[in-house]
Amino acid sequence: MESTITAMQAAKGTREPGGVLACVLLAMVAMAGPLYIDIMPSIVAALRAEFGLSATQAGFVAAANGYGSTAGALLALFVVPRLPWGLLATALLLALAAADVATTAARSYEALIGLRAVHGIVGGLLVGLAYSLIAQLRDPRQGFGILFVFHFGFGGIGVLVSVFLAPLMSHGIVFLILAAFDLLALFVVPLLPAFTQPGRSARAARAIDRPRGSGLARIAGLFLFQAANLGLGAFLIGLGADLGHAPAFASFAVGLGLGAGTLGAIAMLRLSGAFGWRPMIPVMLAAGLSKVLVGIGHDPVVFAVAVSAIFLTMAMALPYAFALCAAGDASGRSSVLAGFASKLGLSTGPAIGGLLYPLGPQVLIGAAIVTVAAATILFGLSLRGPLHHQRA
Repeated sequence: MESTITAMQAAKGTREPGGVLACVLLAMVAMAGPLYIDIMPSIVAALRAEFGLSATQAGFVAAANGYGSTAGALLALFVVPRLPWGLLATALLLALAAADVATTAARSYEALIGLRAVHGIVGGLLVGLAYSLIAQLRDPRQGFGILFVFHFGFGGIGVLVSVFLAPLMSHGIVFLILAAFDLLALFVVPLLPAFTQPGRSARAARAIDRPRGSGLARIAGLFLFQAANLGLGAFLIGLGADLGHAPAFASFAVGLGLGAGTLGAIAMLRLSGAFGWRPMIPVMLAAGLSKVLVGIGHDPVVFAVAVSAIFLTMAMALPYAFALCAAGDASGRSSVLAGFASKLGLSTGPAIGGLLYPLGPQVLIGAAIVTVAAATILFGLSLRGPLHHQRA
């Protein structure tokens, strides 16, 4: 393990570019593909209220988006190293915007399934490309931390905007919000630093691979953690209604909760700099336990606090999880595999959540907590040894 850490540090020293500006620009592009995840509660609510779908149908439309992303993330392993990354990013962002606009015109369940699956494939490719670039940064923890600051910040804004603009545009406003961000990210691509073409250093990266057991534990842990997060998160607005809250208030609480996620990602950057990997397991445990509060959220204040606690702790844990999966791989291949595991979890979560939701809120909440606990155990096992004590 010591030799692995030495090799990781050597690779880390050669990573270029670095700095906050590079992280911010890259985060803007990286979040365009999976932004739908951040506003998934609004998407599921819109699919039910505006498109007339049942809870199960809405869950499967969300799952189609997620499984498409999973396929796209897998394709990224083969596509990203073979095409110029700047041209590829531009083409993918244009395709994302087109798919989001087309969704607003869909009128059938089958059409929605198809459009969101295509959107997912394109978005998964973009995520694979972006994560492989983040792996080239001097500190991937900083890169992923800033990425999730943007994820939760813009996700909160998206949810709140969709609440206030819904009366003005009754069909598909949430998908137009996604399209607007796709175009915003498109203008950022020419401003990105001169990254190395991803995959070019794959041979060197294989020389510093982690032990297989640890790598598999991390990938499995990320899958379970993401499945639990979105399996519950996609139905937060519906759970709020079940607890007696108006849909507008539940949406507002989710928007504010995503804002708390921004604070969580910022806190992770500070914790990571001061304590290295050591806070990761306590933070993941807190992300699981915070979900208990939703089940007792009959009071509006308690519900709002519960939602904020979920997103706060989730935003602290996710950058750690992604950075750990990417540790020691400047080629970005491990990051792409982590993206694949994440997408598989995010697509599986809403599908299973849609099946568990009719059984009652407590069943869905309990399943999410147990799944997070299993993910925490896997990450804890993978952190044994010198890596756990590293500060940087």
